This record gives sequence, C-alpha cells and structure tokens, in this order.
Amino acid sequence: MTWRDVDPTVHPFDPSQALDVVRDVVSSPDPESGRPRGLWSDNAVARGLAEHYGSWAFGWYNAVDESPGSGAIIQNLPTSGLGGGDLEQQAQRYTSAVLQWRAWLEEIAAVFAQFAPGSDTGSEERRRMRERAVAPLVTLVVERTGAGETWRGACAQTLTWYLESTGMSPMEAEELADEVVDSEFDSWVAPDAEVVGRACKAIGGHGA
Repeated sequence: MTWRDVDPTVHPFDPSQALDVVRDVVSSPDPESGRPRGLWSDNAVARGLAEHYGSWAFGWYNAVDESPGSGAIIQNLPTSGLGGGDLEQQAQRYTSAVLQWRAWLEEIAAVFAQFAPGSDTGSEERRRMRERAVAPLVTLVVERTGAGETWRGACAQTLTWYLESTGMSPMEAEELADEVVDSEFDSWVAPDAEVVGRACKAIGGHGA
C-alpha cells in the first residue's frame, strides 16, 4: 500500500463506532468459505474491514505478531479464541487491532506534517527536511517495536511512506528506504546516534 492508501488525513474514521463495525464484519460470511469471517481467518476479517473503511484498514493484518520480540507494530491484542465460536471475543480482538493500527498511522502522520515541504520548497531544502525527519521516525519505530526481529520492515515502510508524502514516487521511495535500512540497521539492535546519522545523510543526500 502507498501512503495515499493509508493517510489518515484523507480517510475519515470514527473510533467510537469501530466495535459496532467490527462486530458486523466478524459475523458476516466469508465469500470463500461461507463461515463467519471472525471464525475463519485474520485475512478474511481484514478484507471485510477494508471493504468497509478502505484499504488502510487492511494494514493491521501485516503489522500484527504477538510473539515476544517480534518487532511488529502491533504486539498486544486480546486473546484470539479463533475457532472457539465466540464472535464477541473476536470482535474485541479485531477492534483492538484496528484502533492500534489507526493510532500508529495518525502518530506517524503527525511527524510527517512536521517535516512536510511546501509546494514552493526548493530541492535543497526538501533534501534537508527529509534528512531531519529520519531520526524522529526511526525513534518512533524503535519505541513501538522494541527493535525486535522484524523491526526493520516496519522502519522501511514508515520511511517509504514519509518519502512518498514529500513528493517522491512510491517506487523510488521504497527503493531508497529499503537500501538505507538494509545497509545501516540490524535486527534485534536499536541503532545508536552514529548509525541513525548515517541513515539521515543517506536519505538527505538522495534526489530532489
């Protein structure tokens, strides 16, 4: 998904209605199996939520891993009960996932806004803004994921979305973010100031 797909500033969401929406989704039949989505699979529920809210609501599906040290964005959910016939338990679980995912999108969007170039921003200033944005974004990801096993994926995605928000094409943004994360960051290791500084300079020195 691109940043346009998930940007919370252009995709309205009422958290007070989330549980009711999720209840409807988990009890609705999965098109492939005919079983209630909530008793079939996480993917079935994610697809149902995306049908209601838009594609941003599918994003939690790839951001969930409850294993200790997983490095995922979402690691704390109510007990599953999958297959146990308890749709209310499933509704609580998936509502938590959607709310946590939405809160994450809003959190990074606020940082993006702090480092958003204007339409008249020159290429040199645009590069400087991108360079300054890297450290706070990496810090957010490290705090959220604990720099666990797969935290680099979450970091690359966050940096990709930020670069897209500044006008870089999705393909170029993804290639740059992946290259910087792969070359500078390690699994299970929170990067120190020197490593983050190199990442800042690598992104700030690229493109216009």
